[in-house]
Amino acid sequence: MKATDLMVKCLEAEGVDYIFGIPGEENIDLMDSLSRSSISFVLTRHEQAAAFMADVYGRLTGKPGVCLATLGPGATNLITGVANAQLDRSPLIAITGQAERTRLHKESHQNIDTVQVFKAITKYDQQVLAAETIPEIVRKAFNLATRENPGAIHISLPVDTAKEETNGEPPYIGKQAKAAPNKASLREAATLIAGAKDPIILAGNGVIRGRASEELKALVQAGNLPAVHTFMAKGILPFEHELNLFTVGGQKLPDELRPLLAADLIIAVGFDLVEYDPKAWNSDRSRRILHIHAAPSETDEHYPVALEVIGDLRYSLMALTTYVEQRSESSAHFAIRRRRLQQLQALPSPPEQLPQKIMQYLSEQLPPDAALISDVGLHKLWVSRWYQPKRPGQTIIFNGLASMGVSLPGAIGARLARPDAPVVVVSGDGGFMMNSQELETAKRLGLAFTIIVFNDKHLSLIEKHQQDSDLAVTQISFTNPDFALYAQSFGIAHRSARTPEEFSAALEEAVNSGELNLLEIIHKR
Repeated sequence: MKATDLMVKCLEAEGVDYIFGIPGEENIDLMDSLSRSSISFVLTRHEQAAAFMADVYGRLTGKPGVCLATLGPGATNLITGVANAQLDRSPLIAITGQAERTRLHKESHQNIDTVQVFKAITKYDQQVLAAETIPEIVRKAFNLATRENPGAIHISLPVDTAKEETNGEPPYIGKQAKAAPNKASLREAATLIAGAKDPIILAGNGVIRGRASEELKALVQAGNLPAVHTFMAKGILPFEHELNLFTVGGQKLPDELRPLLAADLIIAVGFDLVEYDPKAWNSDRSRRILHIHAAPSETDEHYPVALEVIGDLRYSLMALTTYVEQRSESSAHFAIRRRRLQQLQALPSPPEQLPQKIMQYLSEQLPPDAALISDVGLHKLWVSRWYQPKRPGQTIIFNGLASMGVSLPGAIGARLARPDAPVVVVSGDGGFMMNSQELETAKRLGLAFTIIVFNDKHLSLIEKHQQDSDLAVTQISFTNPDFALYAQSFGIAHRSARTPEEFSAALEEAVNSGELNLLEIIHKR
C-alpha cells in the first residue's frame, strides 16, 4: 500500500472523525487516501482557522483535533492555532506536507525547516523519514497529545515519503491507566488544610480537562472550603453557591475584593500557571501552595509549593474528600463573597451597562447544554465577570496564548464535536474580522450557531490598557463593513440590537432559528 494509505489507517484506528485544513501539492497523496476513508475532511478558508477548529474540537471531546496544511506558508499559517492549543492544554495533531527529502538540506522553493519552526510550540515534533515508521509516530503523537499536560503535536510528511510503497498495520492501542495519588501525600494534604487559618481553593482548567467538577464540588462541601476559579474553569460551582467566590484573573480589583489575598494556603486544583500569573496574587510569596494536579507544578518563585498531590484529579479529589475535616466558616472569605456579589450586581459605568445586561440575558436565556465561546478582547473580561454558565465545561475562554480571531472557527469545531448542543460566539469586531472568512465554511457545512459581535470600531481592550497606563490613546480605531450586507453576501441571517431589550428578543430568535446567525450589537461609545 501507499504510505499515506497506512497513515490514514492509523488515523482511523485512533478514532479521528474530522481533519480540518487546506490541501496543497505536497499532500495530495494524503488527500487521495482520505477520500477513501471514514474520515471527513473539512476544507477551511485559512490554515490558522483550521488549527483553531481542531483546538476546540479537542478541548470539548478530549481526543486530539487534527489539522492539515501543506509545506511552507501553509505550515506557517498553522502556527498561531497550534501555539494556542499548546498553551491552553488542548490535544491537537498538526500534519504538514514537506518537500522531497533530497532537497531538505539546501535552499529550495517553499522549503523551510518546519520541524525547527514547530519545535518551540509542541510537545512532540517529528518528520516521517521512512514510511514504515508511520504507525509508531502516529501512535506516539496521539498518546502524548492526550497525556497531562495535553498539548499540540506536529508531524511532517515529505512528499516522497508519502508516495512510498510499504506494509504495516496500526499498532495496538491499549487503555491508559489512571495514576492514583500517593495516600501519604493525601493525608499530609488534609493535615495542611486543617492547619491553615484561611485556606481557599483555586480551581483551574485541569478540573475541566479531567472531568472532575463534581469531585471538586464534593471536596468544597466536605471541607466547607471557599473556592475561586480561573476564566477557563467557569461553571465549576453554581453562581449562587455560598462558597463560590467567583472568577479571578484579568480585572484589577481593590485588595478587599481579592479572595486569594485573604488566604494563607492556596489549594490549587488543576491550575496551570498560564491561567493567572502567581505574581499577581502572591507577590510577597507569603501564601503556601498545595498543588493538586495530574502533572507536577511549574517552577515559579511566586508559587511556593508546600506539597504536591500528583495523580488523576478525580481520584485525588475523591480520596482527599474522605480525609478533610469540616471547617468552620471563614469570616474573611464570607465578607469577600458578600462584597464581590454586591460589586457584580451593581450598575457599572455607562460604557459597560449594555455589556453587563447582555451577559445577564445570555446567562438567563441560553439552555444548560449551550456552549459559549468567547473571542479575545475587552468582551472576554465581560464574559469572565458577568456570564454565568449553568454547567462546567460549557464556556470556552482562551487564556493561554489568547489569540484574537479564534471564536468563529472554534464554533465550527464545537458544533462538529457536539452536534446537538447550541453554540453561541461572543466576539469583538476586531477579532471577528480576523477570521470572518470562515462564515463560508460554516454555511457550506450547514452548521447552525449564533455569532454575537460587539460593533464599536475600536480595539477596546488595548484602548483600556492605554488609558490605565496614562498613555496616549492611539491606533485603535477602524471602520467596519456593513454587517447586514456582509452577512447577506454569505447567505446567513443578520440581526442587530442597540438596547438590552432588542438583544434579548434577537437572541431568542437567533438561537431558536436553526440557522447560522450574525447578531450585531451596535455599541455606542
